[in-house]
Amino acid sequence: MSEQIDTILKLTSPELHADVRRVFEISQQFTMLMRTVSEQELQTLFMDQDNALLPDGSDVWVPTYEGSDLVGCLAHLRKCKHRAHRHLIWWEMGLRGDMDISCRAIADLASGLMDEALRMAERLVAPRYGAIEGGSFCVIGLGKLGGRELNLGSDVDPLFVWQGEGSTTGGRQSVPAQEYYMHLSRMLIRLMSERTVDGMVWPVDMRLRPGGDAAAIALHIDATVNFYLEYGQTWERAMLIKARPVAGDLLLGQVFVDGIVPFIYRRYLDYTTVAALADMKRRIDGQAGSGGIAAGFDVKRGRGGIREIEFIIQSLQLLHAGRNEALRVQPSMQAIDLLEQAGAIGAEDVLLLKQAYRFWRRVEHAIQSRRGEQTHKLQDDYSAYLTAATGIENIDVEMRAQAVIVETAFRKYIKPVGEDEQQVQGWLSGKVEGFDALDEAGAERMSQALQYVDECLSRGALPERSRVQVERILEQAMPRWLNDENGVTALESFSKLIRSISGRATWIDLMATHQGVLDWLIGVLSASQYLADHIVKDPSWLEWPLMTEHHETDIKQVCAKLDGLDVFDDVEQTLADIGRSVDQARLLCALAVDAHTADAMMVGAWLADVADAATSAVLRLCLFEMDLPKDFPFVALAMGKHGSQEMGLVSDLDMVFVLVHDEPAAHVGKRSRGEHAQRIGRRMIQYLSGKPPFGAGFEFDARLRPSGSSGVLVTSLTGFHDYQLNEAQTWEHQALCRARAAAGPENAKAAVEAVILEVLGQKRNAQTLAADVVEMRAKMLDHLGSKSDAVINLKQDAGGLVDIEFLAQYARLIFGSGSRRVIDMLKNLSADAPEAWLQSAQFLADTYRDYRQMENILRVELWASIGKLPGDASATEWETMRRHAAITSPDALRQRMVKVRLLFNDLLSN
Repeated sequence: MSEQIDTILKLTSPELHADVRRVFEISQQFTMLMRTVSEQELQTLFMDQDNALLPDGSDVWVPTYEGSDLVGCLAHLRKCKHRAHRHLIWWEMGLRGDMDISCRAIADLASGLMDEALRMAERLVAPRYGAIEGGSFCVIGLGKLGGRELNLGSDVDPLFVWQGEGSTTGGRQSVPAQEYYMHLSRMLIRLMSERTVDGMVWPVDMRLRPGGDAAAIALHIDATVNFYLEYGQTWERAMLIKARPVAGDLLLGQVFVDGIVPFIYRRYLDYTTVAALADMKRRIDGQAGSGGIAAGFDVKRGRGGIREIEFIIQSLQLLHAGRNEALRVQPSMQAIDLLEQAGAIGAEDVLLLKQAYRFWRRVEHAIQSRRGEQTHKLQDDYSAYLTAATGIENIDVEMRAQAVIVETAFRKYIKPVGEDEQQVQGWLSGKVEGFDALDEAGAERMSQALQYVDECLSRGALPERSRVQVERILEQAMPRWLNDENGVTALESFSKLIRSISGRATWIDLMATHQGVLDWLIGVLSASQYLADHIVKDPSWLEWPLMTEHHETDIKQVCAKLDGLDVFDDVEQTLADIGRSVDQARLLCALAVDAHTADAMMVGAWLADVADAATSAVLRLCLFEMDLPKDFPFVALAMGKHGSQEMGLVSDLDMVFVLVHDEPAAHVGKRSRGEHAQRIGRRMIQYLSGKPPFGAGFEFDARLRPSGSSGVLVTSLTGFHDYQLNEAQTWEHQALCRARAAAGPENAKAAVEAVILEVLGQKRNAQTLAADVVEMRAKMLDHLGSKSDAVINLKQDAGGLVDIEFLAQYARLIFGSGSRRVIDMLKNLSADAPEAWLQSAQFLADTYRDYRQMENILRVELWASIGKLPGDASATEWETMRRHAAITSPDALRQRMVKVRLLFNDLLSN
């Protein structure tokens, strides 16, 4: 062998000499394979990474064998495999090349060998049995073969399907199609897995077929598809995710794969499947052992190993690919990237799991390359060997670290909560302890809530496993709720949730399977009564933590759904769709506020986008009902926080309706355009303010229209222009700073926007405007401000939201900025604005953002208003602020408000 190595070194670049020697030293299999290497192959084997040759299933690596003798066929297939494995081992252990490339190459090689073996099998059985005229046969690759991620020592898991009728012709014996394909399959298996002096090509494991060892080896395609659709089990759904035609009639194979899609992927999120997969993994743990990293550890089946990564990916595919067809892919690394894009798994988890997967696959292949054994277990001297084979120092430490990463992710996404608990308190037994810290009323309410849960579980609407799962959930939740001042209401909400779930055990399976969901639920039930009520009403919101990285995408989807409403045959259904979409958007925004994943400005923009889409949908509906053209020149002008895109969860719609036409009196049909416009306005208010399911559910305020409540509902463009230029008061121009055309034809909206710009662009006397602003603000303080030190009105009191809004509107009217949002009006001051304004702008903008954050948090967590903040720092509102907000005490708030008020007086007096 030393002579061969010397020859190799002469043909190899000096930079690779150490790698060549190392591979020969550590891999007995490679040394054995090199005994049959040809001189021609030596010229191309030991190349660097850029030039290395890797096998595939083409004729270059699996040339066609024309002979019809069994011995020749067996030898040819094994020769092809040996050549390919030499290149693969050099790539992995010599060059330490990319494992994804290696696994794909191995799978493609196996597919090519299987396809060649099938052609051989047809020739070998033909003399005796002939063939089925018009028949076809396909090998479906399952497991790692189907996923194009095969390893060097793996089985191949095929499924044989066929289609045809009648009996064979052309052979010594005629047999029915079913028998013929059985003989063909057996010959194919023999060619692949029979051990000869040259070894075997690949072990073939047929146990994954329907019925296992007791079933026919080859199955008719229709019977196989029907079996899965009618009798398939959860583990078969996970297994078939990777099903891929690999040899034979690939079109027939694709028909099979398409046929089983309804069995694999469900249109709803079925967390019962995840629970079943977790049970299956527990059984695997029992077979593989649960010991840590040591000799005998199974890198495939052991805890924190390859199988757990695959379970995570397959489980998430089963959950989400029913509604997202893009996730229906076989390779694990491709699937996990797509799952990240779909929001089913976080980016950090994806990065760590991909690193772990590739690490364990490298270790797995190094184990198998040592002696060519079909094993996944660490041997006695694994540490020194794996360090030499992989180049990874401190391999024991690295394996433990990777196992912890995988096990943590598995626990997060798959492992049932509380599984490691040896004992549980038995919260549903009626004999619980731990209520000592509660007052008598609180202890009684908790006891009643637990009793209610027990009654719900005892009614027979839920399977028996749900009781065990709920006990485990409570084992984690109750200690936290007992130490939370809102724990009593949290448990009461949980009891209502169990009642709401009723017979839909999948939601309990979700809570009991996904640790992230449970952690979120425990917190949100105690933090936000608003969210708790919505989750109880619609348990599908339990899925939200799986999508937390896609709030903006979710909102865009809501808007797209509203924008897509253009068939109005059923008015009530349309209004129900609009109301449901608006409600969904509000809850998505509330969830983002609770999770601290969106600030007040982002939430305000999302809510305004949805309000725009809802307003446009309602306008289209009104035009349809009144048989008016889609381009009827009616514009809904958004004012207030809607116009500036700074909405809160309960912001109303301040709107002005404008008819953009030179001749409002001209008739369209039996009515004038003006009359049509008035009817549109009235109907829009009805639909936008109607409570779901009969409307969008907004509060509506039309008092900002010209002449206020006494004015006509819809004004003409000319009337709007003349009023704003000649009659409008200062406060109306302040309101116009936020105005934005939200719905209507584009040219009509542009015409209204032009009038607004003209009005706002007028030259104004700074002192006169300041006096008007101060006077108006004083009236508001007198009528709307709090009159007690025990209460803070963060909106109306001196130094509150309105002070900052008035300053921003003054700045827009005097200095100009083209902005609508308060913080933008302040931050986008022109360079020639007074220095005092420029120095104060950032503080005012930051304070406004903090105030709005407090407003959203109070609404989400307590369904409370900023209009009555208690002055007592021990109040629940301030406990909530300490958890979520930048301003955490009444003293800190008062100090901020004092500074804002001083700036208000100072900036408007200069």
